[in-house]
Amino acid sequence: MSTEDNPSGVQFPADERGQRSSTQTARTVFARAAEKLGPKVTAEILAEPKWHKAYGSHLLELVRRSRSGPSFMQVASKGLEAVHDSFQFLRGGEEFSLQQAMEQFHQPVFHTGEIKGGGESPGELQVPLNGKRLSGDALKRQFDAWETRGTMEPSAAAALHELADDPSQLDLRDLNFALLGAAAEVGPLQFLSHYGATVVAVDRPRPYIWQRLFAAARSGTGRMLFPVHKPLRGGEDEEELLALAGCDLSAEAPEIRTWLADLSMPYCIGGYAYLHGQRHVCVEVAMDMIMSDLAARRDDISLAFLLSPTDVFLVPEAAMLCARERFAKEGLSKLWRAPLRTLSRQRLFAQNIEDSVEGSSGIVYGLYDGIVPAQGPNYALAKRIQQWRAVSARFAGVPVSCNVAPATATSSVMMRKDFSAALRGGEAYGMEVFTPQTSNAVIGALLVHDLRNGSPNDTGDSAHAAELFMDKAVHGGLWRTGVQLRSVIEIAAARGFLKL
Repeated sequence: MSTEDNPSGVQFPADERGQRSSTQTARTVFARAAEKLGPKVTAEILAEPKWHKAYGSHLLELVRRSRSGPSFMQVASKGLEAVHDSFQFLRGGEEFSLQQAMEQFHQPVFHTGEIKGGGESPGELQVPLNGKRLSGDALKRQFDAWETRGTMEPSAAAALHELADDPSQLDLRDLNFALLGAAAEVGPLQFLSHYGATVVAVDRPRPYIWQRLFAAARSGTGRMLFPVHKPLRGGEDEEELLALAGCDLSAEAPEIRTWLADLSMPYCIGGYAYLHGQRHVCVEVAMDMIMSDLAARRDDISLAFLLSPTDVFLVPEAAMLCARERFAKEGLSKLWRAPLRTLSRQRLFAQNIEDSVEGSSGIVYGLYDGIVPAQGPNYALAKRIQQWRAVSARFAGVPVSCNVAPATATSSVMMRKDFSAALRGGEAYGMEVFTPQTSNAVIGALLVHDLRNGSPNDTGDSAHAAELFMDKAVHGGLWRTGVQLRSVIEIAAARGFLKL
């Protein structure tokens, strides 16, 4: 990423004083998204004086009012329009709109390297868990256990059962994937490589990153294509390849688009890159530039996203009823939970699905509030861009895989003592945290199932567009636990510290 002293690539818009405010940009984007929902919603967003603390309530209202498939789509369309109108692309001291940048910087600058795998295909669905590699009946029992505990939705368990029963679907030699942020810990790279897919890896030009990516490719049974800045003569040693590999998603988005557009094969392009703070939003916008451009110019592209359970969703009525039942059955804990809830003015031990929304077709959905303020409004905006692009692409007829992934003990999460402690203590409140290895296998398998069998395609009134996110969700129990995560996160962290 570029430095603040010499910015380049995707940037937040500058105001008349040259300041780049993520807060003002987020308010503007969400207000534009809400335009069709009424002037009151828009005005309240723009007038919010404490955005960093209150953004979650506005996001909740945005989803609450999107009762029909068309209204949900209008919000997505307007939100994406605002993102692409607001953000800027900087290069050589000049400012461009995102569209101008994609049109002007189209020249090819990348060449292609290739690594072939030399491993053996597992042949059947395998998922690493607690130091073991589960397969066969043991794995299917684990799927049943996750469904029973409410760790994943029944549709996810059914899809995983299907893959376990029909391993022919896991021969991925006919599938190609372009992974933006290929080295992301919660990403499908390892899984796809092991089952024979061709993976086009896009990640930062850092030798330590590519060392991991090359190792994953060589241990797999497929092949990896990757960008290099000059033609390869053949016979380069490892050190040379590591020095040449990689690109900057934010600074080189137009050229990455050009390189991917020239690939002569159909592929699924997935956005998995993650950075901290404002940089997360910038890299998300860069990925959206690439994905939307490719989906518009080619008819053999599909898109893939991973959503976070710490967001706002419409969820199935069955998940809502389960959450409410569990909330009501507090047992002896009512002796302290109820008073604490009252004394804290509903801040502690709050209900995660208090309200329901009836869609225009009469289907009832739960309104799930999983916002965790510690993650911040930049994180919320980045994940919302993914949701908006997913439903907009699906509406345009582009195949989309968009699964909710579980909370995962990645290195970036575990580096923060407060977050890692909260994950350890969250088990007491029905939260199940996956290791990166387990997440990689589960979400990789669900991605393959989506591509082989499809995912919800009806974006009209009969099935809400948000059902795309409900299908095959692996939320780690957060939809069904009954207790709002942010209302117990401090207590969960205290429990986690005691486990050290």
